Amino acid sequence: MKPTIAADTLRGTLTQYLTTTFGLTDEPVRRGLEAFLTHPEQGIFRGPYLRIRTPFRPASGEWRSTLD
Repeated sequence: MKPTIAADTLRGTLTQYLTTTFGLTDEPVRRGLEAFLTHPEQGIFRGPYLRIRTPFRPASGEWRSTLD
């Protein structure tokens, strides 16, 4: 599975879980909670985060054969 698809699925599942856990019956409040959770800059899912360990080493001349 591609990481971006997995991240989107996880984000959607967690948002659904959190909005149904509180069982808000007032529609504007429920939409407000969902908007808060999914806000791209101030919501709980900011990112994507990527951790890269450096320094890199040059690959050997035959690195393309490992892609097969």
